[in-house]
Amino acid sequence: MKLLKTIKYISVFILLFMGSTYAVQADSATKEEKKDINKREFGINYNQGVQNLKDGQKDKALAAINKAIELDPSSSDAYYFRGYIYQDMGQDNEAIADLSKAIEINPSHGEAYSRRGSIYYNRKEYDQAILDFSKALEILPPDKGLYVNRGYAYVNSKQYDLGIADFNKAIELDPTSSIVFLNLGTAYLNKQEYDMAITTYDKAIDLDPLSAKAYKYRAEAYNQKGDDEKAVADYTKAIELDPKDGEIYLSLAVMYYVKEDFKKAWDNANKAKDMGAQIDEAMFDEFRRAAGK
Repeated sequence: MKLLKTIKYISVFILLFMGSTYAVQADSATKEEKKDINKREFGINYNQGVQNLKDGQKDKALAAINKAIELDPSSSDAYYFRGYIYQDMGQDNEAIADLSKAIEINPSHGEAYSRRGSIYYNRKEYDQAILDFSKALEILPPDKGLYVNRGYAYVNSKQYDLGIADFNKAIELDPTSSIVFLNLGTAYLNKQEYDMAITTYDKAIDLDPLSAKAYKYRAEAYNQKGDDEKAVADYTKAIELDPKDGEIYLSLAVMYYVKEDFKKAWDNANKAKDMGAQIDEAMFDEFRRAAGK
């Protein structure tokens, strides 16, 4: 009799234990199903955000990616994309915060370093931009754009040799880019190596004969060398290619003023102002006074 009771007790225990096991399995299955649902909803919201941004619907894109981050706050790509949206909306502080979060989650997110670097560059925080571009170059495959961006940052922080090195690296990756040669020439111009600047602008013009900027900057190099004839020829060609660039007229005005050809200086100063160039009022008055107007 005691044996029978013991057997019944064990049987009840086994049933209870098995029932508990089934409950755990059912609960586990429910958790997995929830994960799958969250994953699907994350993808739907993320992709919707991408499409909204393509359609120019920034607020909807932001709402969709916010929902995606709620569903998966461990997604570095979601924070990166929201940082991209914030940057596009002109909200740089929010963009930097999200890009930094993306990097915190995934320290190998090269695109996040690159985008954050571009924001720092636009804010003229060149040292921080250089750090981010350098990190991106460590992580990502060799990229012309990244070398150009870091080159800009170096030149703007007056580290001309490092900027020149980066532009040359970009040229190695794409020797047909007139814009990169234009940037390299400007680095030499800022470094006051005018002959190197002219040679580099020559190459930019060979690659793109319609580049008004290449003629304008080469004219500046000739002007700095004191070769007025070639400077005027290049400024004139630049105006032919881009007649609405007031800065070209202003450069001519300054050059003629230095040469004491005050009438031509005044004429070009007026054209520059008509084209919307920013001219200091004191400078403009001096052009007028010198021309006897």
